[in-house]
Amino acid sequence: MHEIAKLILEHAETLCEREDAVRHALFLGMPLNEIEVYLDWLEIMRKETPRPPPSKDPEGEELAE
Repeated sequence: MHEIAKLILEHAETLCEREDAVRHALFLGMPLNEIEVYLDWLEIMRKETPRPPPSKDPEGEELAE
């Protein structure tokens, strides 16, 4: 069950989604301290592995290289 909870936590992007993900993880039996540790680890991993910049601007036009 903790693997399912971790997947839910991993895919939560916004604050609202993260709040819901934490509630789901608690419901699935994952202890709060493990949720906190996992979220901290996720944050560290996301900082170490930057996402590539988008190839298009918000208007949908190609960016010059």
